[in-house]
Amino acid sequence: MTTPTPAENPSSSAPPVDHRRAARDALTGLAVGDAFGAQFFVPDNAPLLRERRLAPAVWPWTDDTEMACSVFATLRERGTVDQWELADSFARHHDFDRGYGGATNRMLRLLREGKGHWRQLAREQFDGQGSYGNGAAMRVAPLGAWFAVDPAEAAWQAARSAETTHTHPEAVAGAVAVAVAAAWAVRARTERLGQADLLAAVLEQTPAGRVREGIAEARELLAQPDPGYVAHRLGNGRQVSAVDTVPFSLWCAARYLTDYQEALWATSSAGGDVDTTCAIVGGIVAAHVTALGVPAAWQAAVEPLPDWVAAEELGHDLTAAEVRQELHPLRRPLAVAVPDLLLTPGQWQRARHGVRARSMDEKWLAHLTDGRLHLHRSWTGYQMYEVAFTAEPGGHRPTAAFYEGDRERYNGTAEQAAALLLELLVWLFGRPESA
Repeated sequence: MTTPTPAENPSSSAPPVDHRRAARDALTGLAVGDAFGAQFFVPDNAPLLRERRLAPAVWPWTDDTEMACSVFATLRERGTVDQWELADSFARHHDFDRGYGGATNRMLRLLREGKGHWRQLAREQFDGQGSYGNGAAMRVAPLGAWFAVDPAEAAWQAARSAETTHTHPEAVAGAVAVAVAAAWAVRARTERLGQADLLAAVLEQTPAGRVREGIAEARELLAQPDPGYVAHRLGNGRQVSAVDTVPFSLWCAARYLTDYQEALWATSSAGGDVDTTCAIVGGIVAAHVTALGVPAAWQAAVEPLPDWVAAEELGHDLTAAEVRQELHPLRRPLAVAVPDLLLTPGQWQRARHGVRARSMDEKWLAHLTDGRLHLHRSWTGYQMYEVAFTAEPGGHRPTAAFYEGDRERYNGTAEQAAALLLELLVWLFGRPESA
């Protein structure tokens, strides 16, 4: 395990944007972009693309949107990427007819039938290489918007979301790049950020490899006015890989960040895997312009999102009053060594969200009240720890901590209590390597 670390950009403070609304904005833009682009796979609609005329409604969405809905719903419930829950949601809501790739169709079917573990099934694809497709990137913009307060957290969470289905390093890098772009698109609502600056920020977080090299080339091509030429250089998703999809999509998003319509027309004009490139671009651009910047007529033309995602529900931070059991405060609070760590803005957002135990296997409940974190055993409701935090540049630092000294509730030593507290904070809100 590793302890939480300061934000890579400690001068950045939380943007005054509701992260839940920003994620829903990105989901809206992604769904509209996906459905918009998918219409141009219909041969009869080809002339409409050349003439920049909209296809007649209704526009069905594809697997891009269906999987993005699972990402949004999991974040709303957990405040973080719970890989088990995300993989389960992908499998439960998998609709074969939505245009999934063959390997993903097979994996989700096997997972739904209980014939494999998601981690094993994802890793064994393509003779053990894992999928390097664009599926992890196409669905991740809402996650980036959710963690706009902390692009490094967005990158870490995006990698975890990718690993549930796509384990090849290039597929993971593609998801990281799109998520970081969406995070900075939200931040650009209140911070000055040029086209090149956006892609430079993405490059800082994207792992080395061909996806990153393509994004670097995309940054050099920002002055090029012709999307077709850029697609010729970077790819347009025709190979359905992260490498030939993400760089071009980020070029389109950066160049047309303030104009959703122009971004989508430019993206679709290059052909290729149009529903996916438009989904990626639509999600990033809507993260910046909000859902209000997505034409109302376009939104009305799109098939409604599935009922199960309940996208109109944003969720909220957990409070003690909402816990469905009696919570017992510390009976005999004793001071314990204060953990030496700093929760970054993204990690603090996760702490504010709280931890809800949804099964007997989940042993802890956590909620924040007035800057104090309360940690309870989920089975008994007994509070085991209370930790006070203070804000400082780069995040929030614990300044006082107490544990349950009543031997009937906890019979460990102070040293054991301190070690467990540190482990808990890292496991619940940090970036543990084995999470």
